[in-house]
Amino acid sequence: MFLKNLLEAAEAQDAMPLEIEEMAEKLITAGCQDEIVFFPDEQMDPSILRGVHYRYTIRNGVYSDPNFVTLIVYSPRLSIGWQRIVCCKELIHTCDDPVERTNTPDEVTGLIDKLLGPLSTENFGVADIMAAKDKLALYQALALLFPLSAREQALASGSQVSKIADWVKLPESLVEIVLDEEWPEIREAILSF
Repeated sequence: MFLKNLLEAAEAQDAMPLEIEEMAEKLITAGCQDEIVFFPDEQMDPSILRGVHYRYTIRNGVYSDPNFVTLIVYSPRLSIGWQRIVCCKELIHTCDDPVERTNTPDEVTGLIDKLLGPLSTENFGVADIMAAKDKLALYQALALLFPLSAREQALASGSQVSKIADWVKLPESLVEIVLDEEWPEIREAILSF
């Protein structure tokens, strides 16, 4: 539901690039979280980990209501385009169902093993679901950051991929996916999950 609202808001925007902080504000306004914080971690090696999110609850007083916070940590050593994709992907994870979330060190290790290794192994389990959701979130982030209305403008312009990538502030390899003639069908499929 939250993802659908973000997609509708993205389609209504005329200016590119779409701002991730504005999407975060929409999730806060919709009640998904009370606060979303983006933090660049200079120590994060993007060849190992590009980004991560951590959800937690704080209370401002003994009897106060809980404040639900998401911390999105990303590597500033990535290009701006990849930083945007990573932050948006982690933002999408704030809407994950409980079964798709890691809650223990063992679950985090299992997820990392699945993400770095083959998804199709004989070891079935919750880590498979989490890893599949993580990969899916990347394409959902792409659908958010490069809405169909912007795709139509890009195709009509006849511009080179590099110029379009600069316009939407996304990696060229991902822009090529959106410009592919099959993208609208692929987009519908990935957004139906």
